[in-house]
Amino acid sequence: MISFKLNGVPTLFIKGFTSGDIETMLNFAREANAHNRTANTTILFIDTPITAPTVEAVHKLKDEGFRVVFRDHHGIDGEPTNDRDRQVFMASAKLELLLGADCTITVRREHPACSTLVSVGEFADALAVIADPDPDGLTAAMKAVGIYYPELDQDAALLDGEPSMQVTGSPLSALLAKGVATLPPYDPSRPREREKALEQLFIRWVAAVKGDARAAASLEAGVEAYDQAVNVAHELAPTAREVAPGVMLVDTIESDLYDPGTLMSLLEKRTGCRVTVFRKDKGPIAALHGIQYSLAVSKAFQSQVNLQNVLPPHTKSDPKLGVISNVSFLLHVSDLVWHEQVLPALQSL
Repeated sequence: MISFKLNGVPTLFIKGFTSGDIETMLNFAREANAHNRTANTTILFIDTPITAPTVEAVHKLKDEGFRVVFRDHHGIDGEPTNDRDRQVFMASAKLELLLGADCTITVRREHPACSTLVSVGEFADALAVIADPDPDGLTAAMKAVGIYYPELDQDAALLDGEPSMQVTGSPLSALLAKGVATLPPYDPSRPREREKALEQLFIRWVAAVKGDARAAASLEAGVEAYDQAVNVAHELAPTAREVAPGVMLVDTIESDLYDPGTLMSLLEKRTGCRVTVFRKDKGPIAALHGIQYSLAVSKAFQSQVNLQNVLPPHTKSDPKLGVISNVSFLLHVSDLVWHEQVLPALQSL
């Protein structure tokens, strides 16, 4: 859980995947309300994954008298084609029924960044904000409460896109992207370490956006670590091997910290590279299963390759089951799922 105030508005960054997340959201809202000195009971959910736990949290908050506004761009674009899509579709329908005009769910094709779903300062007087713990959620929450700079919407779209594009925005945006790229990897023996580092990065970056020179300088100091991670990516790229037609795999286990965006970009330059795969021993699936395979579709092939189609139709996105699948161009799986389901499907594409 990441939580701090943005322009005085209590803001919680959380995924909304578990029953524990529901309780965290409810307790966060109650705590914010306990210190509320106004009549405003509005809680903005923005860029929050459309999940059953999120729906339950919204329902309970409504029952407790809060006004909930929901804005997100992860709706299903077209007819649902797999079990995950159907779950999102049904959860979206429930949110729309619960919230009516206070619910806006669109798709990434129309709104690449969630910041485009709010106007500057639209929720500056909100009781609280709940957002996804990533740069898109952060920038959307910032804009909602009135923290803004001219390139924010364009930067947010890049930050929420392919890793190879995330450092290509404004100089301010690049500092955030490079900071995220050099966060400590998830370590199950120290589960809060990465989260705390991300929280501090968010806080420093918001301060830099607001003109804090010391915060900007501290972010600039971290660029050296990013540059080293880029060098490691260049060393890893030649080790890639083609495991299926157009599918390039790099084993990153035991390597030094590398920049995924740079490594992905180098692999995508290879003729015919459709999908990049990183074999890792760090990450939410690796923490549970030992090994994690992280897949990404090359930008040029994203209209042709849907990674959700390499899984059986009723596969659930759940780290415990060895699968994280939230968008069509990214996929994370365990060693078992990789060998039994994903690799054979890729070899027949």
